[in-house]
Amino acid sequence: MASSEPPRRYATLVIDMQNDFVADGGVLPRAGLNNAAAKAIVPRVRELVEWSRAAGLPVLWVKMIWHRDEDVGVLAERSPFLRHEGLRAGTWGAELVAGLTAAPGEPVVEKRRFSAFFGTGIDDRLRALTVTGLLVAGVRTDFCVESTVRDAFFRDYRVLVVRDCVAGYVAELHDHSLRVMGTVFAQVARLDEVPTLIRVPTMRESPK
Repeated sequence: MASSEPPRRYATLVIDMQNDFVADGGVLPRAGLNNAAAKAIVPRVRELVEWSRAAGLPVLWVKMIWHRDEDVGVLAERSPFLRHEGLRAGTWGAELVAGLTAAPGEPVVEKRRFSAFFGTGIDDRLRALTVTGLLVAGVRTDFCVESTVRDAFFRDYRVLVVRDCVAGYVAELHDHSLRVMGTVFAQVARLDEVPTLIRVPTMRESPK
């Protein structure tokens, strides 16, 4: 029997694909974190973004941005190298990594904590677009991606984490996070599986 669930309107969230997280000169790689996987997903994230635009899905870019040292909060105690530098507004490190660019009109949402939903108003933006499902890409799988996915689930979004469009710095933590998210918080699938897994009404169509 065919499902009676109405088609979901999806949006694509690209999380923290910024120089300080991904590029060799970024503050986290300079602190010793292995950014090889983060660099490797850039072409796949770009492919997801281009497919999303062609399919009529809204694309929202989420960036960790701190305007003052005080904005870092208690994270500065756990990661002292962020106390006075990194992800600061107006710096190269806060910009999107080379190869990824927000198109005119695509929202760039600034956050100060791991989850894209914490204190950003992104839920209101998504509701205004009648979005009920999310494709999620970006870094770090076991920190900001998972935090965002959990918060999206709590708000009743259907979430699909694009496996080859997310990355972390520690392979074991990345793999464990994907397993955790896949238990209940999200569906985890490869980029090439996405078109057949979701029914995508474009922005020119109305949900049934």
